[in-house]
Amino acid sequence: METPGRNDPCWCESGKKYKHCHRDKDKHPAVEAHTLFQTLGSFKKTKRCSVPESLLHECSNKIIKAHTVSKSSSLKAIAKNGHVLKISVDLKFNVAPEIILEEVGINNASTFSGFCSVHDKKIFSSIEDQPFNSSPLHCFLVTYRGIAKELFSKDYASKTFELMKTLDGGKSLPQQVAIQATSSSLGNNNSLTTGDLRQIKSKLNTMLISNDYSDLNYTVFTLESPPPIMGSAMVGPTFDFNGHKAQDISSDKNSVPDYIAINSFSSEGKGYIVLSWLSEHSLTCNKLIRQFLDKKLTADSLAVFTILLIENFYISPAWYSSLDDDTQRLIKNLYSQGIDGYTYGESINISRPLYFPPITNILMVPMI
Repeated sequence: METPGRNDPCWCESGKKYKHCHRDKDKHPAVEAHTLFQTLGSFKKTKRCSVPESLLHECSNKIIKAHTVSKSSSLKAIAKNGHVLKISVDLKFNVAPEIILEEVGINNASTFSGFCSVHDKKIFSSIEDQPFNSSPLHCFLVTYRGIAKELFSKDYASKTFELMKTLDGGKSLPQQVAIQATSSSLGNNNSLTTGDLRQIKSKLNTMLISNDYSDLNYTVFTLESPPPIMGSAMVGPTFDFNGHKAQDISSDKNSVPDYIAINSFSSEGKGYIVLSWLSEHSLTCNKLIRQFLDKKLTADSLAVFTILLIENFYISPAWYSSLDDDTQRLIKNLYSQGIDGYTYGESINISRPLYFPPITNILMVPMI
């Protein structure tokens, strides 16, 4: 790469002059590990209430750790000694990333500092204090809390990618270019998804205020017992239950793909997996449901769908330990696809059973 002049725009497209940006960057000291982790830790201290702006005047001063998966009705049902398993990527300096499972206390599992004490109680008491009943309200509430968590996580990711741009001090020019290119690519993708989710959240905000949930479509899969994997997320599916491309995902910020919310939890001893979406996203989402029914798939396929597409999920220790080594490796491999590279749609078609509870009922609103 040709070296810019001192007063030319820097090659990294920061908008700064080269002399104030990457000139002599290879001679700068590298960021210390403790500084990096301290900064990342400060990002996690972010607190806010995720209600619509028109409701912020009702907020209390106390931002709580809100659960995206209920502790009392769900996580307790799959916990062992008050703990569940969280699958994640173990990142260490100069060591290849490793997929690990670690115990997490149910007081902390699935939490985020995304609602004040007033609104967490006021909005979600219907699904926290009452049995889940597959009503439009209950399906809306699990969807709403999930997208609030997604946006909260995207904001954290945005700060992380910005921090990543500062890690090229003391690096050679090719290394600087690689770091800037990677952080920019990840940051741009994160920004596109954040914009999509904010549009969806805006429409869900309108539903929350109006109590009109008619624009929310959903399918509720009732399971015989609590699912051993519980989680919550909203994603734009890239593959269907045939393992083929589900939709085209554009880099145009004005072209929003179809998104689907996935919520897996339990209530009163039963399991529930709720797939929900806005009516305008029905093309892809209806296709997925229709395929599931036509292929006569089981809850195992919903489990694989969850593992491949989302990160915010928690695992029953008893269930996981009951699986043989090959099946445990399969779960780690499924999870790793969305982390270290491309997700292969054909992975939805697994040959090994995951022993999820049988589906006892399927409710579709509206019927398709």
